[in-house]
Amino acid sequence: MKPSTFNHWDKKIQLAISLSHDDPQGDRGLKEVAALISESVDNFSHKFTEMYGTSYMHFMKRRRVEAGAGYLRHSDYSVGMISEMCGYTQSSFTKAFREFFNEAPISFRNRPYLENEKNTLERTKIASTPHDDPQHLIFTTDRTEDIQLQDYLLYYNILPRNGDPIRTMVEYLSNYQQQLYAIKISLELPGAMIITGTLDIVPVTDYSKMMMYVGIMIPMHNEYNKAHNQVRSSFQQPYSLFTKRVPGGYYKKLPVPMNFAAAGLPMYEFINNSCRAGYFKMSGNHFFISLTGENDSEIYIPWQKR
Repeated sequence: MKPSTFNHWDKKIQLAISLSHDDPQGDRGLKEVAALISESVDNFSHKFTEMYGTSYMHFMKRRRVEAGAGYLRHSDYSVGMISEMCGYTQSSFTKAFREFFNEAPISFRNRPYLENEKNTLERTKIASTPHDDPQHLIFTTDRTEDIQLQDYLLYYNILPRNGDPIRTMVEYLSNYQQQLYAIKISLELPGAMIITGTLDIVPVTDYSKMMMYVGIMIPMHNEYNKAHNQVRSSFQQPYSLFTKRVPGGYYKKLPVPMNFAAAGLPMYEFINNSCRAGYFKMSGNHFFISLTGENDSEIYIPWQKR
């Protein structure tokens, strides 16, 4: 495939992936997605399978089932409610779940460790420089602040995929981050956040398939309408920014005196241990890191307020 052809389809496929991740219940079918990226169904299906290694329909199904697995892991929603949140009836979710995980949702929920977990944590440790907090002086529920966020729209880049997503994030993130800071400064957006995280479900998704992102999150509020229009007209196409709605709600905010590379692994272990111990449960699958400074970050965890 010629480089120009590859780049063309790489962007098209990334756009399709972003559309899927902004469609939690799988409402958009193959024909609609192909139309949204201005390609025929046959061309899109063929190129997605060729470049991504699986069909788009299988990718969409895997994403939704893995989202359900994440809810089983870190929330206390019922299986029926989780099925609904992922666009299934309970019986169809159970059937799809068995196809992917070879077990029922209830038995999966009770497992202390997941198949991908050890590999994901080991690979993350190798690829990053995790902070060591053996006394739990930083990563502790006592240091979290309970806040409520409004709805946001995230404009983001998917970082290059090469089978080692955390290493890629460490290598590439600063380049994208500088562009996003330029947007924030030029548009004078004090309420916006530069954030990073994964589009996938840690530790459910196989490590090599995870997609990391970096983006600018702008409130969906009338006073920011002008800013949204300016981002769309001046920055979205030149910077190849995709969009995703980030629902407001209750979050645990944890400020940490370290950068994202140091915070990532202990952040996950803190969240996982807290959920498993019942200190809090997550209302959504996607926690993220706000990049507030060179050696400072803020972790945001969506949680179920009881």
